[in-house]
Amino acid sequence: MDDTATLCRTSGTYGLYATLACLGYLLTALGAILPELREERGLPRGEVALYPSAFALGLVIVGLVGHRAAARLGAAALPAALAALVGGAAIMTVGGGRLGAGLGALVLGLGGAGLVQLVPAGLRALHGGDGTIPIGEANAVGSTASVLSPLLIGAALALGLGWRVAFAGPPLALAAVLLVTRRATAPAPDESEAAEAGRAPRPFRSRWTDLVLAVGVEFCMVFWAADFLRSVKHLGSGTATTFSAAFVVGMAAGRAAAGPLVRAAGRPDRLLAGAALLGVAGFAVLWASPAPLAVGGLLVVGLGVALLYPVILGQALGAWPDQPVRAAARCALASGVAIGAAPLLLGTLADLTTLRAAVFVAPALLAVLLLRCGWRLRTVRTAPAS
Repeated sequence: MDDTATLCRTSGTYGLYATLACLGYLLTALGAILPELREERGLPRGEVALYPSAFALGLVIVGLVGHRAAARLGAAALPAALAALVGGAAIMTVGGGRLGAGLGALVLGLGGAGLVQLVPAGLRALHGGDGTIPIGEANAVGSTASVLSPLLIGAALALGLGWRVAFAGPPLALAAVLLVTRRATAPAPDESEAAEAGRAPRPFRSRWTDLVLAVGVEFCMVFWAADFLRSVKHLGSGTATTFSAAFVVGMAAGRAAAGPLVRAAGRPDRLLAGAALLGVAGFAVLWASPAPLAVGGLLVVGLGVALLYPVILGQALGAWPDQPVRAAARCALASGVAIGAAPLLLGTLADLTTLRAAVFVAPALLAVLLLRCGWRLRTVRTAPAS
């Protein structure tokens, strides 16, 4: 974590932050509309979870070939990704039936994966170092935007307006401003990098696994929190959607404090272990408490999970410094694997058992991450003696 104490932010920095705000809004919006899609179409949870899986498929595709596409598109790569993101949201909104919604989710995932790949690499190119602090700030902006979608969708549902306008309208408007003013830009990827082969370094592969675990936890909560509050804690439809924002409020607060926490913690695995423990504690409150306290537990889960993604992502990119775009593409692949597998597993288990039992997928992933951090910390402590 070698970022300088003072971060010099430019208009390019803020443009990259704003593009991530579009993505953050739509990710939680996708989770907020799942109960509505399920009710509209009479689908089981396992089938509803296929919409996030279609989004994740886009991440996987970009994770495998995105570094080559980014090199070919050059400076146009990021605007193209942003256009695909909001275009996919528009398709989901106006597309009729399962096919239209699934296609929209796939296109949304392709665009979102492009942003996941290009924004962190662009921030590292602009600011140097491992990028943990600007990446953390960018994710804080994304998390702040993600608070708005369940609130706006919940309000729209309460007013009888449906979910569609609140789902797609705000990110479409922001993306239009960014594209017209040409603020959605990042340094063009190095074309020579795409042609280079070679296996990822071992430290990168280790952080890649951590990233799968962290993103899996985050999106289990993003996609299923509203349904959990509605089905298990017996809140009304609009109320459950609105209060599911507690998770992303906690995420936004945690990521807003990312810079000072990263500097104070020193060693990343110590910070990750503490964050994972806080997430497990919050989940215990969420699961065991009645509705008002459960919402507080959801907030604490968000606080704990908040730092996992930016810290692990910064460490992963720093572990493969000579291949930043390729590393970012592989990190997008990790996100795709996690988003495609973990929420789908949770939804399928909920159909086979109950949602109350199935949500234990999330703390189980946190426990595995905690064990990995503890093992690394122990290895570092014992290294001088060996």
